[in-house]
Amino acid sequence: MEYIISLGSWVLTIATIVAIYCILGLALNLHFGYTNLPNFGIAGFFAVGAYTSAILTVPYRFLEMEIFAGFPGGIPGRIEAPFIVGILAATAIAGFVGFLIGIPVLRLREDYLAVASIGVAEAIHYIALNELWLTIGSAGIRLIPMPFANRYIYFLIVLLVLAIVYWVISRLVRSPFGRVWKGTREDETVTASLGKSIFRSRMWAWVIGCAFMGTAGSLWAHYAMAIQPGEFVPTTTFLVWIFVIVGGLRSNKGVLIGALVIIGLFEQGTRFLPSFGAPYVVPALRLIIIGVLLVAFIRFRPQGVLPERATAIERHIEKI
Repeated sequence: MEYIISLGSWVLTIATIVAIYCILGLALNLHFGYTNLPNFGIAGFFAVGAYTSAILTVPYRFLEMEIFAGFPGGIPGRIEAPFIVGILAATAIAGFVGFLIGIPVLRLREDYLAVASIGVAEAIHYIALNELWLTIGSAGIRLIPMPFANRYIYFLIVLLVLAIVYWVISRLVRSPFGRVWKGTREDETVTASLGKSIFRSRMWAWVIGCAFMGTAGSLWAHYAMAIQPGEFVPTTTFLVWIFVIVGGLRSNKGVLIGALVIIGLFEQGTRFLPSFGAPYVVPALRLIIIGVLLVAFIRFRPQGVLPERATAIERHIEKI
């Protein structure tokens, strides 16, 4: 009986983490898959959402802990807002930060945009590490409340948010916005010649994607119930890129499958394997396997597990 309970808890943990990563993957698919915006700053916007929600919702008693008594200007926890306020604020702040960053960087060419987004993520990481008055620095923020204090109910909340994000992005890519994004991805010159603003369409996609990354950050903070800057590193960004590519660019269903395979099976599912005498062996092997899998997919199935479905017009053109 205890084994069954432990197995259920393990599966629930992996399922919740996979669902949160799916939101990050859908946001990246909106950026790069549909709009050709190579965002390598995922971890940064993930951190913005996590810290925003944590700062707004952490209990007031966190202030009274003696270990933090010497911080100038106080520490987070003065508002103690409900979870719904935290997640909405995290989404809005991450979108706003994305808007501010997008003003200069979205005018860059794709390769320069990729480099700039890495710099943005590192800047956010160091702000979280050094602005003690706001983020507690490397000590991190703890006692972040989980809604209903029940992991099963929280998993259902995460699934609900994932379903909403999936529905919103699916509707957007089939809307006039989505047709402009696709035109921008295929040929900016032709799209601009039709009177469409390339910068404006890219900005909309960028802000919406960054906002959803903030949503995922909020969900992560309330699930982990403690965050610190070391969690929001480039490894997070690269894992999201890997499972989006493996699942299939421009395929939201493919993103879900990729997250299940890479995050659920390889990244999280292998964490409890025996260490073979050295604690660093399994983590290294896990990353090696993920890297080899990525190379194999790029070589033999670059379109991913579940590639984008062609529209009726595109299928008709292919037959001509």
